[in-house]
Amino acid sequence: MRQRDRDRLADAEFIRVERARQFTEDCRDLGITIHGTFILGLPGETAQTIKDTIQFAKDINPHSLQVSIAAPYPGTALYRQARENGWLPEDDATLIDEHGIQAAALSYPNLNRTEIYDSVEDFYKQFYFRAGKIAEMSAEMLRSPEMMRRRLREGAEFVRFLRHRGGEQPA
Repeated sequence: MRQRDRDRLADAEFIRVERARQFTEDCRDLGITIHGTFILGLPGETAQTIKDTIQFAKDINPHSLQVSIAAPYPGTALYRQARENGWLPEDDATLIDEHGIQAAALSYPNLNRTEIYDSVEDFYKQFYFRAGKIAEMSAEMLRSPEMMRRRLREGAEFVRFLRHRGGEQPA
């Protein structure tokens, strides 16, 4: 790829990120609650892009978020691309572990599946375990008994998620 093409892609990416930032601000100004949804491990992902994505989530600070791992389901373009490029093991690595937790199936030359898997837990911890986010959620729970029940349920689910993951990617 020529430098001019790389520059155009970088400019387009900057514009998309800035539009997302503006959209978030506009929604917040209008009182619209935002749930952020992020996918890690898509083609082109690196340790640095994961760090950048986590920072972006912290910057825009949605009300809540969900982090998923790219899943190359058979019959999809991602599956074909993964097969063609050797990103998917011959055994078609499982997409879900025995506890129903999403597993990382893809592995790239610069980012293996364990790094992708571990980054999900890192993402959640770095996003939710910030003083400002904890204060925001605590205040929200004090204002609303319904939100308190919801956040406590979500917290219990998060602890189960961490316990079941055990920090290890299924083989």
